[in-house]
Amino acid sequence: MFSLAAYRYRNVLASAGGPIERLEFIETEVLGERRFLANAYLKEGLGPNQAGRQLYSGANGSGASTSPMVARFMAISEAMERWAHWQLQADGAQGGYGFEVDSSTNGMSAFPGLWRRQARGGALLEAAERFNILHWWEGHLRATESPSYWPDVSAATIHSRAPGVTVILFRRTKAGFVSYGHAAAADYVTACRKAAGEMERHASVVEIFARNHGGQLHGQLPSDAHPIERRSLFFATDQGHELFLQRLHAIPTGKAAEPRLVFDGLIPGPWSRYADVWRVLYVPPSRRFLGMEEDYFFL
Repeated sequence: MFSLAAYRYRNVLASAGGPIERLEFIETEVLGERRFLANAYLKEGLGPNQAGRQLYSGANGSGASTSPMVARFMAISEAMERWAHWQLQADGAQGGYGFEVDSSTNGMSAFPGLWRRQARGGALLEAAERFNILHWWEGHLRATESPSYWPDVSAATIHSRAPGVTVILFRRTKAGFVSYGHAAAADYVTACRKAAGEMERHASVVEIFARNHGGQLHGQLPSDAHPIERRSLFFATDQGHELFLQRLHAIPTGKAAEPRLVFDGLIPGPWSRYADVWRVLYVPPSRRFLGMEEDYFFL
C-alpha cells in the first residue's frame, strides 16, 4: 500500500508544531527475529492521561517492525487514531461513528496515504479481529488449533465470515506464566507474525511486573485498574490459562455469528492533516468487553 508517511509526518513532532510530544525507540527480538519497537506520546490535552498504568507503558501509540522507520510511523499512526478517539469522546460525539454501540477504539485505524480510503484496510482487519475474539469468547464462533511456526508456541484460528484470518498465539514463558497475542491479517502467515509481536510484548510486561512484585500476579492491581491490565495478568496465570483452554476446546452452540456492520467510514478532524482515520465496526455480542471483568479474554 502506497504510504506518504515520510511526507505527512514531516512536521508531526511538537517541536515542529505537531501533536506528538516525543518518540521512544528500542531494538529487540521476537522469537529470534530482529524487531524494532517504537512508542509515540501525544501532547498533553490530546489524549488520555495514562500515567496510572502499572503494566503497559503510558504511550498513546506503539509500533513494531523489522524496519526502524516503519516502527516509528506505525507508532505515530496509532497515536493519531487515539487522538481522534479522545477528541470525539471529549466533544461528546456519540452518534455517527458507532460509539453509541462500542465506545472503545475498536475498528479504528489511521494511515498516512495518498487516498483517504487507504486507511480502511487496517480498520477492516481490526474490526474483524475484534468481532472474532469477542464472539468466540462468548461462545458464538469456533476456534481450532492450527500449525505454529515456532517451537513451544501454540496457535488457534477463529472461524468466521469476517474478512481476513484471525489467530491467537500462546506459549508458556520461562518464568512459568502464559503469554498471548491475537491479530488479524489477509493471510495466516502475516496474522501469526503480528500476533507473535503482541504475544512477546505480553510476556515481557508480565515478567517485569512479576519481578517487581515478588513473583506474584494475583491481587497486585487494585480492582479499579484498567481492565486490559487486569486481564493481562489473570490470563497469564494457570487459573486464567485453564479458562482459556476450556473456551478453546468448547463447541459453540447455535448458528455461528454473522458480521453485521454498524459503521464503515472516515472520521475527519485536525488529525487528518497527518493521517486519515477510518473506522469499521461490527455489532458486538454484548457490552461485557467494555466492563471490568478480569476473566474476559480481550487483551
